[in-house]
Amino acid sequence: MIEKKRIVSSLLKYQKIQYLSIISLLSICFPSHYGIEVQAQQQSPLINNTANMKNDRVNLTIENLSVEKSVTNMVQIKGDIKNNNANDLREVKISAEYYDNTGSILDEVEHFITSPSQILKPGEQLSFNILEMIGFNKVGDHKIVANGEPIN
Repeated sequence: MIEKKRIVSSLLKYQKIQYLSIISLLSICFPSHYGIEVQAQQQSPLINNTANMKNDRVNLTIENLSVEKSVTNMVQIKGDIKNNNANDLREVKISAEYYDNTGSILDEVEHFITSPSQILKPGEQLSFNILEMIGFNKVGDHKIVANGEPIN
């Protein structure tokens, strides 16, 4: 009887370790789903088309923004980012907040659109297509912005 309890206890410990390993692996594969990426601003359905400086980053124009249901019932955001500033930009990113129907935040994510060495020149445009790891049916509202760091 005592031997059976030790075996069961050992199995439960093994299952906990296995579960924690799976969670760690998932957080590496799907970081935005587990809240590792943060920040966002822009109210739907309006698009932030201003080019003002804020925290040394420039807000960029988002054109053709669409927030759709993917074939896997996740949120898919698409659009074009335009450098409407006079400066070259680097570290261009999309930031998004997703809310449920009651206004409670579901997720905050941030996605870099450019590679570390890529420069977005004035007037240039980049397309993006991002699949978020959040169920489309859960989302009631969203805020999405694009910004970049000016190169001096």
